Amino acid sequence: MISFCSTIVFLSGLTSLSLPSARAMVVPLPHTLIIDSLRIEKKDGKRFILHRVDEGQTLYAISRKYKRSVAEIKAANPDMKEAVRYDQLILIPVPDGALSRKEEKAIDKAIKKQEKEAKREAREREKETEKVADARTVAKAERAPEKEVKKPDDPAQSGIHVVEVGQTLYSLANRYGVSQADIRKWNNLPGNNVLIGQPLIVSEKAYLDRTPSNAVAATKSTETPSRPTPSHPVDTNTHESRPHDTRPTTRTEPKPDHRNETDTPTRTSAPGTKPAEPEPEPPRPGNDAPMPTQGRRISSSGVAEMIDGTDGSGKFLALHRTAPIGTLVQVRNEFNNQSLWVKVIGRLPNTGINDKILIKLSSQAFAKLSPEDRRFRAEVSYIVK
Repeated sequence: MISFCSTIVFLSGLTSLSLPSARAMVVPLPHTLIIDSLRIEKKDGKRFILHRVDEGQTLYAISRKYKRSVAEIKAANPDMKEAVRYDQLILIPVPDGALSRKEEKAIDKAIKKQEKEAKREAREREKETEKVADARTVAKAERAPEKEVKKPDDPAQSGIHVVEVGQTLYSLANRYGVSQADIRKWNNLPGNNVLIGQPLIVSEKAYLDRTPSNAVAATKSTETPSRPTPSHPVDTNTHESRPHDTRPTTRTEPKPDHRNETDTPTRTSAPGTKPAEPEPEPPRPGNDAPMPTQGRRISSSGVAEMIDGTDGSGKFLALHRTAPIGTLVQVRNEFNNQSLWVKVIGRLPNTGINDKILIKLSSQAFAKLSPEDRRFRAEVSYIVK
């Protein structure tokens, strides 16, 4: 023990650390040991001197230098061959008690510090990898065309207004030159409150385009009174003098015409008929359509964040943990009760950073739901058929 310790010369102070593998913590020796010794490694709870082989140096010479047997050196280096080569790195086992208590504490403290730094660097690398993956997913979604069938010149789309920030029912009525009562009637609004992102019918033409024709006909028949069919005059002169007719004429009594006595029956519509309500708008990315009633609804609550990086696509996209790719999900901010539909374009990576994240939204969707906060508590719902 004394001979081994006398071989190593320790000086005060520690230098920087390095981490070659997950199992082996590398700590430099306290500023110098032997000239050709590099540092001490702690592997599986044991300490080893890292030695670089000099030119012409043999395994036997190294064993004599460190007062360790050739068998012990081979056991510490299972991949080593019979002969060592120049500039090769080999491990020399350090026996218990070779280092002082103070040196052991200093090395253990440095190892713990290095472990923390290694974990921090691993988290940063993982976060960078996740940012790159998110950016690639968004870029891929932007390149893929939206598979939404849009009918050109759809008459129902004219006269539809989507409520924006700061707009009220009064301002919309003034803007489109209609009354607030008309807008409430066309959209079945119980009051004057409107929500951001809510589509509203703001013209009578759009309202009629969205109302079934039979309901409009029923409404018109209720408002227009029926007119009786006018009766035709009856000619009561049923006999005429016929010259050169020697047969006696028979007086024929005219048959009573009851058409003057009865009016043509009027066709009346059922009382209390109301115009049919406009059909609700189907969910689309960016709107606030109501949740469909057909299918099984799946809901969950959690934290919503914005997708890292500025995508600038202007689309309403999302990364979700479990929802199938291509699904439309409804996201509701539980703080301000704002909601909209977004399209899932990828899975949220199941990493430690995302443990508490339920969904990540594109910048356009996030700005509409939470323009001020970086994250918010959200309820996410979608339909499975």
